Amino acid sequence: MRTIIVRLVAVLFAVTWLVFPGFGLIDLSVTWDRDWPVVLEASWGVVMTVLVGGSFLAAAATPRRTAPAQMTVLVTLATWLVAVVVGLEWQLLGYAVVLALEVVALGALLPAREPMLPSWSVSRPLLVVAGLGVLPWLLHADRMLAGNRGGAGVVIGDVTMGVDHYAVQGALALAMPALALLAAGWPRGRRGLGIGVALCAGYVGLVSAAFPGSFAGFSPLWSWLCMAWAASVAALSLLQPRQFRSEVVESQRAL
Repeated sequence: MRTIIVRLVAVLFAVTWLVFPGFGLIDLSVTWDRDWPVVLEASWGVVMTVLVGGSFLAAAATPRRTAPAQMTVLVTLATWLVAVVVGLEWQLLGYAVVLALEVVALGALLPAREPMLPSWSVSRPLLVVAGLGVLPWLLHADRMLAGNRGGAGVVIGDVTMGVDHYAVQGALALAMPALALLAAGWPRGRRGLGIGVALCAGYVGLVSAAFPGSFAGFSPLWSWLCMAWAASVAALSLLQPRQFRSEVVESQRAL
């Protein structure tokens, strides 16, 4: 019965980010409409849908093995707090509080708590690829948060529930290298974190390439490099050593 309750609560929390108040799916639905600032809509959409809503759905699917989902949400929450302070986007604090309360509530209901960091084992190829993305993503985050301080999203009317989309895109730019580096060093979360990064970075890069000159978009070169980086992260995240796969199966049986 407790597992059923956890699943229902996790799905309910996912809906809050996919539909309301997160508007993840709604924003993704307009990312190919030229009448919208499509890159900003894409970044908001993937943050709310993939990083947050997707993590709660993953917890609903495997309530006894939630470490990767929890880590993804915690990193995302941390980047929101950075955006609040550095981007002066205090309205985003409301979303952060809601997410924090949901994380605590779901954690209290979980039937068993999987260790967040059970072991470290670095994938050197993935570490190199993740490292290559650090500087470009940090520079992009700096540009987005600087634009947010200047009210760039407010000027073009791209605001959701009072939150400037530039702040969320800045937070996404911080989350991408952080999650990729964690995937490189944490075998248990490698696939989940790596695929999440690849989906987010790849989609935003694709939209940016399709709509050059869009607000908050990348340069044409970086748009394609972003997609290549995302594909590399995905491929290397899926390359799991056979020995570790067997260890994961045994640990899951124990749980």
